[in-house]
Amino acid sequence: MTSKHASSRRLWPYLAVPGLAVLVAAVVFIVGSGRDDGGSGGSSDESLPGSQADDLSSSSLQPSDEELREAAQEQLQTQLDDAVAAYLAEEDDENFYAAVAVDDGEFRLDYDGETQYDTASVVKVEILTMMLKEYGTLDQVPGWLLDRAELMIRESDNDATNDVLYGGTFDDGHAAIAQAHIDFGLEHTNPNETEQWGKTQTTALDQLRVLEIALYEDAGVLDAEQTEYARSLMGDLADFQQWGVSAAAADGETVWMKNGWDTRDAMGGEWVVNSIGVVAGDTEHPIEIAILTGGSSSQEEGIERVEALAEIVRTVVDTDPYA
Repeated sequence: MTSKHASSRRLWPYLAVPGLAVLVAAVVFIVGSGRDDGGSGGSSDESLPGSQADDLSSSSLQPSDEELREAAQEQLQTQLDDAVAAYLAEEDDENFYAAVAVDDGEFRLDYDGETQYDTASVVKVEILTMMLKEYGTLDQVPGWLLDRAELMIRESDNDATNDVLYGGTFDDGHAAIAQAHIDFGLEHTNPNETEQWGKTQTTALDQLRVLEIALYEDAGVLDAEQTEYARSLMGDLADFQQWGVSAAAADGETVWMKNGWDTRDAMGGEWVVNSIGVVAGDTEHPIEIAILTGGSSSQEEGIERVEALAEIVRTVVDTDPYA
């Protein structure tokens, strides 16, 4: 009688051969899959289609350039908001207000940039633009009027401003400036009910637009010769006008600017102090800045505040949001 153990030993050779073949085939597959195929150019760890690696490298999971830019814009805007708010809190003056707008060609940022405040004498840049546009070309402007325009900008002379606006260039200077706000695309700028041009209501964002139309030909309002003339005036202010957004400029950078200041009875005699201008305007990366403030106890205090805000703006603009 044959035992079960003997029967198993007789069957072993027949069972072992196919089993060994399966084992050898598995080893060959594993070794073969672990090396290059000798000409396909694929790496040894190349994944099959539909693998997790393919999913991670999918372009649909990467942010687009526009998404990156929007994130950078949001980061810089938050930085400006926080910095200006912290400065206002530090000043601890309930009468003090500040509106700021800046455009460096890539990002446009603002703090309270759509709220209307008095222009004071920064409106003279718009009046200069009106005059130049009215005559069409610079050589058509009467010599006496160019002299008055120079005083209006370089020394912020109010009598000269009245001559430019009400001295015959326009049939009705008050109506003309109201129309200019519309023609120039200043959506949130309105004239005073009286002929007091310094009480024109504007926003910091609208003042960026004023800088563009006065200083850049591609804004479509003035030609190259006219914008160069405006630059020559705003880049060579009288010594007592050398303050404001120029505080944002690095050594050697060109500045074209206009300042404005006045007291306001409505604020108990406190000061409106404003400054608008372009820093590094003659480079490929100009920085347009508009700063409107009110509620300072003196012109000197207002100037200090405007310049502190200009420095804050420059710090934000110089931040690399993609780093």
